[in-house]
Amino acid sequence: MAIIACGGVVTGIRGTVGGITYASNKAGMYARVWSKGPNKRTNLQSPQRQNLSTLAAQWRNIDPADRADWDTFAFDPDQELTNSLGETYKISGFAWWVKISRELATAGRAPLETGWNVTKPTTATIDTLRVSAGAVTSQITWTGPLFTTSWDCIIEMALAQSIGTTIRPLKPLLLGAWQAPGGTSLNITAEIAARFSTPQIGQRAFAQVSRQVTTGYRSAAYAIAADVVA
Repeated sequence: MAIIACGGVVTGIRGTVGGITYASNKAGMYARVWSKGPNKRTNLQSPQRQNLSTLAAQWRNIDPADRADWDTFAFDPDQELTNSLGETYKISGFAWWVKISRELATAGRAPLETGWNVTKPTTATIDTLRVSAGAVTSQITWTGPLFTTSWDCIIEMALAQSIGTTIRPLKPLLLGAWQAPGGTSLNITAEIAARFSTPQIGQRAFAQVSRQVTTGYRSAAYAIAADVVA
């Protein structure tokens, strides 16, 4: 592994070129020889791969005028995305349609042929997160009508092994998706048990909560953390 120190012209490198992978961690930027990872076929990955294949076939059956409208939607500056170096970039109308269709599928909703005029939802503000190691309900709470008829709730979560951790150490896993749950709180006890078994005192939970309009556009995630309680 090689360590990289960038000057004033080059401020960051990510990706693989010529067999060398450039990345970054808490210690700084580094380079390593690229190696092909294992081609796992887990119960979670297989449906995702099948879903991508199915979506590609569905895209070909969408009316050309609708496909053109998706391209127009993708070209709009409001749809710019941000990479790991903080730079903005754009993706194609097809890529946007696949992205939104997969997010719809996460919430148990069908793909859309139209929807290019949807505005990105604002980020939800979550008041509290509670993750219990015992019989107390694990839940999130919020103020106001965040997840009403037109809004689904998507939660991702990671568990750190130390309450002293201040930065999420792992990529969060999908905890669950709720179609327009309404109210001002959401019970996530069963979903945590299914994903993480029984949380333990001494762990810290990191959650990312997103609002997703019923036509598939997902907001930026609201991050919140809490120590596991009894």
